[in-house]
Amino acid sequence: MAKKFILALAAAVSFAAQAGAFDFDGKAGDVNFKDSLPAVELPAVRPVPVLEPKAAGCRPFLISLEVGGASEVVVMERACTPENEAVWALTVENVRNREIAAKVVSEKYPGQRALIEKRIKAMVLDGMTAADADIVVGKVGPLLKQAAAAKTPEERKALIAAAVETLKNHLARP
Repeated sequence: MAKKFILALAAAVSFAAQAGAFDFDGKAGDVNFKDSLPAVELPAVRPVPVLEPKAAGCRPFLISLEVGGASEVVVMERACTPENEAVWALTVENVRNREIAAKVVSEKYPGQRALIEKRIKAMVLDGMTAADADIVVGKVGPLLKQAAAAKTPEERKALIAAAVETLKNHLARP
């Protein structure tokens, strides 16, 4: 047992002497251990992209109104552009064929944009007025029914364009 203790003590003393001989720059006496190690190159640091927070000005939403007995569905929506600007849209769809629809988007009509957005916002906040309902049910709805029954694609496009123009003129009125 004493032999093992003496051997362990001798090993500890010899390693401690070598460890104490090192300077902080990796040199032990005349030998420079840094030169004997291979050079390690670290990858270049990439800059972290800075993301600008979007302004909280625009939040998209969608309101869909469907009344029993009516053959039209009215959809009011606010979408957001990449620049965080609001774009308002009003869509009147045919209940039986949802592909037949008249859609007015405020972005398409820059001259009347403010009036169109004002009317759609009023419909969202206050509900549709009697005049709005008369246009949807009395004028736009019948044009969409005719478009659904059209025999040629050209006739269908012309009827949908007439429905869009009627809806736009109603929304853009002063």
